[in-house]
Amino acid sequence: MRCGLLLSLLLFSPQLWAEPVQAELTWCLDHFPRFHAYENGKAPYGPSVDLMQELAKRAGFTLKYTTRTPSARCFRQMETGEVDLMSNLNYTEERASTMWLLPYNERIPESLYLLGSDSRSIRELTQLTTLRIATVRNYTYHPSMMKMMSASARHVQIDSIATGFEMLLRGRVDGLVVPTQSSLDVIAHNAELHYKFRRAAVDFSVEEKRFINIGLSRHSPHLQLKPQIEAAIQSMIADGTVKRLYGFDPLKQGPTYLVEH
Repeated sequence: MRCGLLLSLLLFSPQLWAEPVQAELTWCLDHFPRFHAYENGKAPYGPSVDLMQELAKRAGFTLKYTTRTPSARCFRQMETGEVDLMSNLNYTEERASTMWLLPYNERIPESLYLLGSDSRSIRELTQLTTLRIATVRNYTYHPSMMKMMSASARHVQIDSIATGFEMLLRGRVDGLVVPTQSSLDVIAHNAELHYKFRRAAVDFSVEEKRFINIGLSRHSPHLQLKPQIEAAIQSMIADGTVKRLYGFDPLKQGPTYLVEH
C-alpha cells in the first residue's frame, strides 16, 4: 500500500522531476561598438553577447542583461555585487580589488594618430617623447608607456577621443594615442574627421602582450561558480571559440576613413 502511494506521488508530482534551477547572473553592459550593440527596443547583439551566452551555457548559469548602462555605473554596481559580470575589461589593480579578472583574449594594441599631412615616420616608442602627445584620461594604457609619457612635459591628458582628434586637427598636439576600435568608431561617425588622419607604424604590443578580461564581482552571491566560469573560459580558448568570435581586425572591417601612406 505504501509503495503504491509513493509511486502515485512520484508519477503525479512533476516538480519532483524538474531540472534544478540554474543560478542567474547579471551582466552589466553599455553600447560598445564592434563588440556589442545596444539599440533601443532591441536585445544586445554582437561578438561579446555570443561569447557571454556560450560562457553561461558551458558554466551552467542563466545570463541576464542589464538595460544599457554606462560603464562607470557598472563598475559601481560590481563593487556592491548588485551585478555579477562585466566583459572586455583591461586589468588594473583597482578593478582587481573589487572583481576577479579572468583573461580570455589578447587585447588589440592602441593606435597613434597623426595628421594625414604629417610625413614623420614614427616606429619606436621612444620617439613619442619628441612629440606633443595626447592620451585619454582614465583609460588603462601600458604602464611603461604611461611612465614614459608622464616624464614628458609635452604630454597632455584629455577627457575623450573626440576631444583628442579636435586638438590634433587644430595643431595643439602632434599625436593622439587612443584605443584602436573606439577611435575608428569616432572617426566613422563624424564626417568632418574623414581622411584627416593616418596611423603611425609604431607597435604598442611590443612591450608586453596584454589581455582583456571578464570580470566577476567579488561580492556576487554566485561566487561558487567561479571555478566553472574559469573552466568554461579555458575551454572556449582551447577550442577556438574566442578566436572565432573576436578574431576580426578592426582595420579591415569596412572603411577606416584614414589617409594611407
